[in-house]
Amino acid sequence: MEALPPKTPTAPRDVAGAAADLLDQGAIIDRLSRPITIAALIGLMVGLGIGLGALLIASLLVVTLAGLAETYLAMRAGFDAALFRRLAAREQGPDPDTLDEALLEFGLKAESKTTQRVLGARKLLVLQGATLVLQVAIILLATALAHARAG
Repeated sequence: MEALPPKTPTAPRDVAGAAADLLDQGAIIDRLSRPITIAALIGLMVGLGIGLGALLIASLLVVTLAGLAETYLAMRAGFDAALFRRLAAREQGPDPDTLDEALLEFGLKAESKTTQRVLGARKLLVLQGATLVLQVAIILLATALAHARAG
């Protein structure tokens, strides 16, 4: 049996670059969520005017709120991606301590290490995806319930 070569540590620049690339995928989620949010908001405004049922109004409200949460997460993911990209592009390698100090000064984060930062970025992307799933699930559930009531 052949022995595995020792694992070489990953360069912080590579980790930062990979985290930026991962967070860039949030733009796909945002492009899917945004029209759903706009449609729900329009439906909510129209629905309140013409007196749609309480279930449909509540569903549209939840979809709109989830979409607004997704928009916030998309903005945050874009900001974090830009920070990771800056770290990856530094000539001498990233300086996470200087970045942490700047973010702490603005009150944007608590202290953390690079690994925790990357795990936080992944969590941010998962939350963004979860809000899109919530939007779609509420739409499907409300449609099924409205169809059941009509039928």
